[in-house]
Amino acid sequence: MQKLWKLVYDTYGSKTGFLRFWYYQCLLKAGVFNQQGDCLHRQPERPYKRLVFVCVGNICRSPLAEAYAKSLGVEAASFGLSCTEGFPADPRAIEFGRKVGLDLLSHRTVNVVNFRIREGDLLIGMEPKHTEKLVSLFRLSIPITLAGMACRKPIAYIHDPYNCSKSYFDRCETTVLDAVRGILDQKAN
Repeated sequence: MQKLWKLVYDTYGSKTGFLRFWYYQCLLKAGVFNQQGDCLHRQPERPYKRLVFVCVGNICRSPLAEAYAKSLGVEAASFGLSCTEGFPADPRAIEFGRKVGLDLLSHRTVNVVNFRIREGDLLIGMEPKHTEKLVSLFRLSIPITLAGMACRKPIAYIHDPYNCSKSYFDRCETTVLDAVRGILDQKAN
């Protein structure tokens, strides 16, 4: 049984991560999210100019996604839905970024209330609850999608790695990189 729980924690982050992942995968298979991951079933009317990555704390997933997109020559930003302003990225995110050639040392958290949305932005949440919150804040005025839908194997939920094992943290951050590559591939087509 201990091996099973280790597998769950290393693969999904936690028991809750396991349950949410599979719950949202079932919804994905049932067609709740369209092919592009747009929870609103609404496509951008014109090509987006800036990718804006969103998570809760703006210290693990979204800053890595922002740094990676920028490293590939794309305008990008990030913010958190529930964070205090001005904190650095998680040390594990900084270390992971360093290993893949990204510098997260200058990152500082930005709260949604202090973030300025611009025309041409595409908001990209890591979890369906993020996109739901974004819809309530921006009332369909801006395109919103899920990061994991752009992965090679689409997923609707990327669990927050903050309180998770190193193994899951690295797995999560690798998934975030895969999602950014997928978003950029979609943009190119």
